[in-house]
Amino acid sequence: MDSPWVFPPGSFLARLQPETREHLLQLGRRRQFAADGVLMREGEDAHEVVLVLDGYVKITATTDGGRGRSAFLAIRGTGDVIGELGAIEGDVRTATAITAGAVIAVVIRARTFVEFLTRYPDAQAAVSAVTAGRLRAAVRQRLGHVDGSVRGRLARVLLELVSHWGMRSGDRVGIAVALNQSELAALVAADERSVNKVLAQLRDAQIIGTGYRQIFVLDEAELRRIASDL
Repeated sequence: MDSPWVFPPGSFLARLQPETREHLLQLGRRRQFAADGVLMREGEDAHEVVLVLDGYVKITATTDGGRGRSAFLAIRGTGDVIGELGAIEGDVRTATAITAGAVIAVVIRARTFVEFLTRYPDAQAAVSAVTAGRLRAAVRQRLGHVDGSVRGRLARVLLELVSHWGMRSGDRVGIAVALNQSELAALVAADERSVNKVLAQLRDAQIIGTGYRQIFVLDEAELRRIASDL
């Protein structure tokens, strides 16, 4: 039977053969989560793996071994797998996953997921490819943090968000995931005051528009020019 879900190219579930994907989804239970729901918490045992069928999830972790402030790390969306490394390694969670709006997901026991990987080579390959992609993204993000001004770094972050989570409406592209000021500042690796100043400049220049926890790009070409300035 055909799946009613459409998964973005490159996501974990999109990388699986249809038969493999269908079997995997049948191994867990489908659940619906409201906004700001905690799917998994840093420091807890990795008992489950989450497969996102629809929606977005924010990944955060605390600094200084759990004694510091919460740091925003990444966004996961439709087709993504969350918690797979903890399940494979049999270790505790290294991050917290919180829903950004309503989410539909399949939750699978960690042991069941690991056993599944041993039987399906394409699933093993998909996990490896996703892990490698996330590592490359982390390296790009780290390099972007040390190059250029806050203005250039913010432009690069906005373009990255648009490329993965953009929703086009007419001449503008909105970012589907709502981010607060501290989360956006964490992605840019700058303080909130500096990021807010640049956001205001970009808004006044009609390069972007903003609303409550919303950002949309009005002039993508100009944003790319800013991003390329080091």
